Amino acid sequence: MSQSDTTRTVVVAVDSSDNAKVAFDWYIENMWRNDDMIVLVHCPEAPRLPTFSFKSGMGPPVDEWKKILDDMNSRTRKLEEDYETTCISKKLKFKVRGEAMKNPGEGIIKICDEERAHAIVMGTRGIGGVKRAFLGSVSEFVMRNSHVPVTIVPAKRWLKRRESESLLVAPPVDTVPE
Repeated sequence: MSQSDTTRTVVVAVDSSDNAKVAFDWYIENMWRNDDMIVLVHCPEAPRLPTFSFKSGMGPPVDEWKKILDDMNSRTRKLEEDYETTCISKKLKFKVRGEAMKNPGEGIIKICDEERAHAIVMGTRGIGGVKRAFLGSVSEFVMRNSHVPVTIVPAKRWLKRRESESLLVAPPVDTVPE
């Protein structure tokens, strides 16, 4: 069996949320294997740019558009650098992919297909039921449209569970060693 036969490609969807960080950490702790190739995917929603009208006679707000796009690019670079630093320090095989999309879920699936990934890991955005009904959920979209297994890590509930498990194994505070 060749190296490419044993290498598993896993897409990990990331953004600047704590939920994405928890999902990444969960993947490393619970699913990661030495031969995995991790593809960190960041597909921010395309920014909403101010509109203008030729009828009003004013020119397009180019400076404002530039500021919004520069800010988005700066945040994306910082995000990528943070994840790259973590991957390098842990000696993980990885690459970073991304592109701005109107629908981030479509971007995640597109990159997953291009990379011929075996699985996707992602967190939940943590939006409530009403907002999700109107906006939709990226994780739900990916789960329903992916061609590969999708693991969705419920960040808040996972952290709460870890905390309760660590309390169960911790020694009592009032115990004095003999």
